[in-house]
Amino acid sequence: MNIKDKQYIEKTSKYVKKDISNELVTLHDMTNNAVECLSLLENSFIYQKSKLLQECDKTAGIIKREITQLTKEIVENANFNPELKPYVSIPDHLLKIVENIEKLYELIDKKNSESILFSDKAVSESLFLLQRLMEMLTPIADIILARNTILSMYVRESQVDVEKMATEYATMHEERLIAGVCVTKSASIYVNMLEAIKNIAWHSREIAVKLAG
Repeated sequence: MNIKDKQYIEKTSKYVKKDISNELVTLHDMTNNAVECLSLLENSFIYQKSKLLQECDKTAGIIKREITQLTKEIVENANFNPELKPYVSIPDHLLKIVENIEKLYELIDKKNSESILFSDKAVSESLFLLQRLMEMLTPIADIILARNTILSMYVRESQVDVEKMATEYATMHEERLIAGVCVTKSASIYVNMLEAIKNIAWHSREIAVKLAG
């Protein structure tokens, strides 16, 4: 993300929440909490701290519990408020994002607890993709409130990039595994992390498309 994009997103994130339905504010806050989860995962991956993983797991659990009730409220209120109709499917996509964050949590927890080493290349690739996910989810929170087409375009383009890079990384990892640079024990963790990352990016894109085209 270039400086101009970051400045635009920071400006949009100041969007005032008044006159926005409570359901959308809740969705916005849940999405920001998901971003925080990813940040906790990234730092746990770097510093191997279980406390950070536990904080992420707790936050993810809260989001999942609240989504069921929120979905019900949006569906019911959409019958009276047409502006809510585009949001009916959004909680389910957010749920899928959180479920894949939980998969990342489990994989990173296994890596840390069993002291499984990644190659330097796999570490740098993992951190790069986790950062890209946070850069995607941050504007998603603002799209929920403002339905901004420019931010939607950024998310859609980012999803294509993440998908492409994750696929390329998986191929290169297989080559490193064959060459003996990576060990089999770390291979399944890394490949499954890439799959979860692609899933998070895909569901982020779906939210952007459904809300802002």
